[in-house]
Amino acid sequence: MRDIVFILIGAASGYKAIVRARTDIARFRTAGETFGESHFTDAKGSTPIVVVVTSALYFLLTQRFAHDLTVLTFGVLVGAGMWLSLIDIDTHLLPRRIVYRTIAVAMPLLVLSAFFDDAGSVIGMFIGGFGMWSILRVLEVLSRGDLGGGDVGLGGLLGLYLGWLSYEAILVGLIAAFFVGGLFAAALLVTRKANRNTHFAFGPFLIVGTLIAVLR
Repeated sequence: MRDIVFILIGAASGYKAIVRARTDIARFRTAGETFGESHFTDAKGSTPIVVVVTSALYFLLTQRFAHDLTVLTFGVLVGAGMWLSLIDIDTHLLPRRIVYRTIAVAMPLLVLSAFFDDAGSVIGMFIGGFGMWSILRVLEVLSRGDLGGGDVGLGGLLGLYLGWLSYEAILVGLIAAFFVGGLFAAALLVTRKANRNTHFAFGPFLIVGTLIAVLR
């Protein structure tokens, strides 16, 4: 019964994420603020795909964490991560208002979860958030614009969750993000759907890498 309840919550979270993403994407396009022109959220079948994926992630969270509050806390990461990923895929934007709003919700939930679940550390949460933000900030400077400020801000959010778990999780999340992103870029080059000057959204890979580190 517990698994079914969280799967349904995940389905609702996924549906909410794609509805919100469509609204935000339409507003960004109207304002001429976008840097990409993908249309995944407009594609037929995108809604059930997002709902199924989010439901599956919630189910995996129930297998990873024994305490319901921890599942809900990391469910916030899944829902916001899906919302941000959809926006980034279609527009190459990671709105700071969403990132900051999620941080404002996530931090008290992570602190509260640490009192009931000994898997987490509040000190690790703060160190992780600052540490991952700092690493990505350095990479932003070194990449000369290939990595954007939105990715850096997102790193602060993701680092909170990874640091809450362990410092090792931060390293795993970053390595997984760049590995999966590298495979995707290589596939585009091999299939000639992109060249060395092509830019693609990296936020979704940071989120994927984080989820890999959380669920491993």
